[in-house]
Amino acid sequence: MTNTGASSVVLDTLLVHRIHELARALGVASDSFLFNDFTTVDTELVHQIADGLTLAFVTHCYHHHPRGENVYELMALEEQTPPNTAEAIALEARIEQAAAAQIPFVVNTNRLLEDYYHIRRSLDEYLANA
Repeated sequence: MTNTGASSVVLDTLLVHRIHELARALGVASDSFLFNDFTTVDTELVHQIADGLTLAFVTHCYHHHPRGENVYELMALEEQTPPNTAEAIALEARIEQAAAAQIPFVVNTNRLLEDYYHIRRSLDEYLANA
């Protein structure tokens, strides 16, 4: 980020690109302000960008989370079930199905969260220096 005055800043083009890429990955509508070029921003706009990315991340998680059984709840139930029983075998199959649905989501969410974290740190750094 290059400071161009007391109240405005030009965001680094790499940061702007990363904001756009994350917004796309989160499924933000193409007409969102998050796809602006941000040639000059002020403190309020940096807050709006950070808030917009946060909202987009939460919305993405809500809408893309695989519905179905909770793996951890099933595992807790399995611990209370006598081993080598029909019930235990059925629970194991349900755990595998739930995990198969949730693992890709978790892996993708972790990648998106890492991107979000680095972008957010860059935006917070600007705000700290503004």
